[in-house]
Amino acid sequence: MLEERTEIAFASLSDAVEIGVLSKNEIEYGLGWRYTPKKITELIRHRSKNVVVARSGSTLVDFGIMTYYEHQANLDLLAVKRKYRRMKIGSDIVRWLEKVALTSGAFNVFVQVREQNKGAIQFYEALGYSVIETDTRYYSGVETGVVMARGLKRMIV
Repeated sequence: MLEERTEIAFASLSDAVEIGVLSKNEIEYGLGWRYTPKKITELIRHRSKNVVVARSGSTLVDFGIMTYYEHQANLDLLAVKRKYRRMKIGSDIVRWLEKVALTSGAFNVFVQVREQNKGAIQFYEALGYSVIETDTRYYSGVETGVVMARGLKRMIV
């Protein structure tokens, strides 16, 4: 079970295998394995990305990957191990990454979700994200993707 406190920190290179396997099993199922440990290692080293993990004690329970652009950010991946879901750990990671995005000058954060993943869509809606479009070209054409966005700050007009 979850220890009293979870800690969010930047992923280390030693986390790459566990993050890659979690991505394969919880996000990329049925699509092939794109986010392999080698790819995760590259992302951890990438200057415009943050790869973060949440730990309960020494156990990795969640990870998130965000890419930062000039005025927007994209939540590339987010996964919580099944037995730790519905404990607000995923929300904590998203909010942590959003704070970094806001500091970097982003106005909006985007995320893409499988259309059939109603739980994920509801999760992001509860965090203030809205569906802005669907796209049949996502996920290698295997499944329709839902693009969601959340505004981080108001533009002054």
